[in-house]
Amino acid sequence: MTEFAQYWFVPLNPWTWLELIHGVGLMLGSAQLYFWGLVFLPFARFHFPALLALAIRFFTPRNARSKNASTVCARMPLVSVLIAGRNERDTIHTTITSTLACGYEHLEIIVVDDCSDDDTLARARWFERTGRVRVFGSNDRNGKPSSLNIAIGMARGEYCFILDADSEVQYGAVHAMLACFDDQRVGAVTANVRVRNADNSIVTRLQELEYALNVTLARYLRSHANMLGIVAGAAGMFRTQALRDLRGFDTGLGDDTDMTIKLRKQGWGLVFSSEAVVWTNVPERWRALYRQRTRWERNMVKIRLRKHGDLLLPTRYGWTNALVALDIYVFRVALPLAYVLAFLRYFGTGAFYAPALITQTYWLAAFFLGLKLLISHEIFALPRYANFWLIPVMPMYRLSLRLVLLVAVLREGARIGLKHGYVPDKIWFQIRHW
Repeated sequence: MTEFAQYWFVPLNPWTWLELIHGVGLMLGSAQLYFWGLVFLPFARFHFPALLALAIRFFTPRNARSKNASTVCARMPLVSVLIAGRNERDTIHTTITSTLACGYEHLEIIVVDDCSDDDTLARARWFERTGRVRVFGSNDRNGKPSSLNIAIGMARGEYCFILDADSEVQYGAVHAMLACFDDQRVGAVTANVRVRNADNSIVTRLQELEYALNVTLARYLRSHANMLGIVAGAAGMFRTQALRDLRGFDTGLGDDTDMTIKLRKQGWGLVFSSEAVVWTNVPERWRALYRQRTRWERNMVKIRLRKHGDLLLPTRYGWTNALVALDIYVFRVALPLAYVLAFLRYFGTGAFYAPALITQTYWLAAFFLGLKLLISHEIFALPRYANFWLIPVMPMYRLSLRLVLLVAVLREGARIGLKHGYVPDKIWFQIRHW
């Protein structure tokens, strides 16, 4: 422990950084697999794109097409807002109210209550008096994908805006998403999901920083590269006919990931709209956060690696889709496993001096995370400066999440504990388990 304390503040010395840069330069000219596979590749994947995003923002117009000049917005098509939820009594009023006040008048709201145990259904029905809200109450629990399919069947709009029951739509968000459909190749638009309850705990503050990087900044860049891998289930707009041509969502599976891949396979373009801001609540405690991310990661294995593993075939779905799939295999499965194996090998043999390596790796991670957060704030004015003091905590936060997700990947890969509590039993025993 004394050695770690000794090295902890060494990186604050400018000469140490010069030595580190010199060492990296030497490794660039080497053929060490450790450096190229475990250091340079992740850096190129996760940090260099942030600089590219900044360049894109400065060298391209801020708005490729103003929503006021949008031909789709000009003709004011009907938008069906689909809200499926269960036991959302605390948030459903705010969700519906914010949608009605979002600035787009020609919309209908369809709420499907999935057999709630509380008074969610009654609170939603209160809005039917507006004439713009329709509510369907299920007498049995069917799960979110089935509830969304009911809503799709009820939808009359040309576009479907799927919204979580605990989200809040910012004024102008619907206009911003609709403007993206001027391009006839676009089949879906994902909104810029931001953390609404960021001030409630340290966990939510860290998630505000994480969302700025992994949701806003990452999706902004991936959208420009036509490699967007997810249309957020919390807030995404679709061409209604595209959803119906695909026969809606597959019951029992993660709704957003599965639908995104099916749209990509059909050749539809997917777009991220940074101006379409939707606020959502995130877990406020560590246990709830880890449970949420475990569920997401297990669905990733189930859907991306098992059900849609053929996306890797460039001759079938194109090179872009193959790269989207390969990115998942490499950076969410292979590299985390490689890091664990490298740790066991190198630290077990004493090939590296642990205090120096760990502290310098930590400071490098904190530096580049801080740089990316500054870039995100410059481009999108988020996250707030008030939470920048948590940057030194971010490397540990991300490491803890990565370890939890690695366990989830291994458990799902070994088919241990496949049954998820959020899938009703009657649905679980009827679906195919990929």
